[in-house]
Amino acid sequence: MRILKTAVLVAMSLLTGSGFAAGDDSKLVVVLDASNSMWGQIEGHHKIETARASLANLLETQAEQANITLLTYGSQRKSDCSDIKLASGSPAEILQQVADIKPKGRSPISAAITQAATAGHRILLISDGQESCGNDPCATTRELKARYPDLQIHVAGFPGDPDPQLQCIADNTDGKLVLASDTAALGALLSSPSPGSAEAGNNPPSATDTPGKLELTLGAGDDPANLQGSFLIYDANDEHINSFTARTEVSHTLLPGKYRVDVLWRQFKLSATLTVSPDQTTTYRFNMGGMGKLRLDAKDTAQQPVNVNFTLYTQESEYLSDHLLKSSINEQLPAGVYRIRADYGNQTQDATIEVTASSEVQYTFVFNPAN
Repeated sequence: MRILKTAVLVAMSLLTGSGFAAGDDSKLVVVLDASNSMWGQIEGHHKIETARASLANLLETQAEQANITLLTYGSQRKSDCSDIKLASGSPAEILQQVADIKPKGRSPISAAITQAATAGHRILLISDGQESCGNDPCATTRELKARYPDLQIHVAGFPGDPDPQLQCIADNTDGKLVLASDTAALGALLSSPSPGSAEAGNNPPSATDTPGKLELTLGAGDDPANLQGSFLIYDANDEHINSFTARTEVSHTLLPGKYRVDVLWRQFKLSATLTVSPDQTTTYRFNMGGMGKLRLDAKDTAQQPVNVNFTLYTQESEYLSDHLLKSSINEQLPAGVYRIRADYGNQTQDATIEVTASSEVQYTFVFNPAN
């Protein structure tokens, strides 16, 4: 919870500053997912609680005259794809609205960001999932970007694998889907100028410097296939240079020198210090080591499948992922020991399971439906 709370707070504070004038294209519009899936838990806390606490901390620090626009979807009715609520006001007024939010309904993401774009062209979407109202956010954002060239939507997601729809929203609008586990990268990203501003863009190398190139990939053991990771590049002074989110490979031109590169795969992080030479390509492949497969099933005492909530942790109890209302899941994980929690109604079971490289381990939770 602390990771996501800090990440959203950093994003919001850097974007809002001391407030924007009405009608300013740089005005921040926060789009908050209040659909039923936001009751999912991370580290024992509901996602909506984490998002609400982060927004509350931000709004309490804003000047009273600041004008912030908040758009929520899914907060009022269970099965209504028109359930979108827009509010603008002082931090205190918005804070009260945030405190009262109770997730209920569906996820009309396309309709929500379309409405948000009419209120401002710099948008922060806080969401954990997919469109559930039959529209295509990828197509919607392409159309919106053509209509509003300066539109930029950054997405603050939750720990776990990034949803392809959320990635597409960011990609189509020159935004980023930022992993909440790296607050430094999030802050650097959201404090940068918007694409249409005069300050946007990278400074070109000087005529006396011949740039080189970094080519980066992430793999597992001897498997030649690339894993999808997020690559974060820092200079010799530990200043953040660039981020590449949810990529299978990265090719990036840099001035000669030493750089630190972090790669994030889910909640796992690898680091390396690499040297870029003039007019040379430095190739580096990060390796997660051997990986294995984990299959989890949930059944009742009659051996019939039941839907439960699975939550996966490392042996050190660091959150990895959750799977809501599933009777069976399959995970690919680095070799190691993991703690699994399964919740069925008011029943909770825990298991410690070792995953070994190039093999599959299976575990079944058995619940008594009479309890």
